Amino acid sequence: MAVDTNEFDGIQLNVLGVSDLVEGDTNKSKLGVYTNLEGKSGDEVDLLSLDMDEAELIKLAKDREVQYAGYEARIRPIQKLNKAYYLGKQSGNSASIPLAANLLFEAVETFLAAALSKNPEPVVYSDNTEIGNQLSSDIKTMLQYHAKTLVLRKKLAAMVRQWTINHLGVLKYGWDDEIQEVKLEIRKIQNFIFDPTCAPDAYGDFESWLGERITVTAKKLIELFPKHKEYISTMVDGMLGTEVTYTEWWEDDITYCTFKDVVLDKSKNPHFNYPKDEEDEFNIPVTKDGLNHFAKPKKPYTFLSVFSMGDQPHDITGLIEQNIPQQNLISKRTYQIDRNINVSNNSIALSEDNFNQQTGKQAAVALETGDPILVPPGRPINEAIIKFTANSLPSEFFQDTERNENNLRSIFGVQGITAQQPNEDTTARGMILSQQYDNSRIGGGIGDSIEQVAETVFNGLVQMYYVYYDEAHFAAVMGQLQATEYVELSNDKFSNGGVPLRLIVTVAPDSTKPKDELTQMNQALQLWAEKALDIKTLLTILNFPDPQKTAGQVWLYQTNPQLYGQMNFKDLMQDMAQFQQGQPQPGQPQQPGGAPQPIQPANPQPEGVPANDSLSNVPLPS
Repeated sequence: MAVDTNEFDGIQLNVLGVSDLVEGDTNKSKLGVYTNLEGKSGDEVDLLSLDMDEAELIKLAKDREVQYAGYEARIRPIQKLNKAYYLGKQSGNSASIPLAANLLFEAVETFLAAALSKNPEPVVYSDNTEIGNQLSSDIKTMLQYHAKTLVLRKKLAAMVRQWTINHLGVLKYGWDDEIQEVKLEIRKIQNFIFDPTCAPDAYGDFESWLGERITVTAKKLIELFPKHKEYISTMVDGMLGTEVTYTEWWEDDITYCTFKDVVLDKSKNPHFNYPKDEEDEFNIPVTKDGLNHFAKPKKPYTFLSVFSMGDQPHDITGLIEQNIPQQNLISKRTYQIDRNINVSNNSIALSEDNFNQQTGKQAAVALETGDPILVPPGRPINEAIIKFTANSLPSEFFQDTERNENNLRSIFGVQGITAQQPNEDTTARGMILSQQYDNSRIGGGIGDSIEQVAETVFNGLVQMYYVYYDEAHFAAVMGQLQATEYVELSNDKFSNGGVPLRLIVTVAPDSTKPKDELTQMNQALQLWAEKALDIKTLLTILNFPDPQKTAGQVWLYQTNPQLYGQMNFKDLMQDMAQFQQGQPQPGQPQQPGGAPQPIQPANPQPEGVPANDSLSNVPLPS
């Protein structure tokens, strides 16, 4: 017996979806393991079209809710578990205090910092005409400006963090009517309703229909859809501050919004210039194609999907899910170490002949704090208190813990770039290579998917320029040599004499990959020591001021030190030359005969006249 889903709300629809998944025969084959048999597969579903009336649209929306409910019931527990492990609040741990040694959080955040060290760099190509080159330069500057003002790097990081937990991340681009400018938003993936049989494609576009549950106040909903003011006010009993949720449904060329049993609005894709019927100069009706960057309408969403098989909206697995067993082992070993330390500190025995329960507790506290103990009379002191020594944990125990930590970091690709205790047996070159391997893993794996998302976002923003930039918009970015570049952009510049200018928008390869300056400097010094790098390139990598001039000075000093001294120390070279030639220094009088003579002492002894011995007998005056 068919169930009329029009009479149920969202919660009841979810329950029906789970029931249909377990008990129903939808999409289930009765002929064996094959599910892709010829003929009708699943329920009969009508296609969305603008000529559908309100009742048909509401029925279509509720059918899709039911279709997604069963799939959503399977994916939600996985998302909940991933979030608990990311926060360190998994089963058995305190609900308010994160788990000790939560390497999953460390790995995710280290991974994000490495994979998104900088804003992606847009690259725009056009035809090789002067107008086309100028347009591509202006659009590149505008994209750089919006990447900065819309904090694209941070939103990409939030998207990746969402993907690690929920197995799918999403960004939404569009137009802000209030400020008349493009916008870019991170959306919550749990609020989406997907066709459970489809997945995002390689460009990050979802292939089939989707819906987004959006929560706003009743007042905001009335501002968005004023013609339904009375119905919305009635649903909230006039309390316009009440939060309400409506659903925004999208296909590539059609969108409509539903709220309970009402269709709030329906239209073609507003982010596309459709052909228009006009009249030429002879009043003859003609159809004029709209000017667009996209060849066809597209939903204003881009999704991050990495580990997908293409048979469901979310990835089949994720980095956190794959590392949960490793984190469990690390947590278990950390707990065992902590318990062993506690036993080592507090394992004492007190004699009942000396202590009762109260004095024994006082003695235990005094031992722990290092205070003196007053031992009551009874047994001798050496028999009244006996301290037990706990057995030390074997070295294999710590090696196993370290191995599990390295395995977890290795799966994330952050082992070489995680802050760790220095090892004197590890060479600097080996540490650099380890970082390179991890950076390549991030850049070549998930980093490529992130760059693809950035490319899709840039193309979506360019489409917004085509549709909404009827008036000039301005942007300014820091260009080469620290100079500021200003641009003015409007969509009337997107054609040359009525001929559309086609653009290719992409992202510079590896522009989001980590560029560790210290690693690059160490590499440069290593290559310089091996004589595999010239001095100018070395100084450029080291960010040395004016590497061109400095490299020239170094080359001159190494090849011709005499000429180097004459060019840089002219006065000193003259003084050295004068000294070598015996010339006087400035301020010293000229001596006859050239070089100065040594100074003689005053009243010298006459030469050639011997002293008379009789002079020794001359009496001295009294």
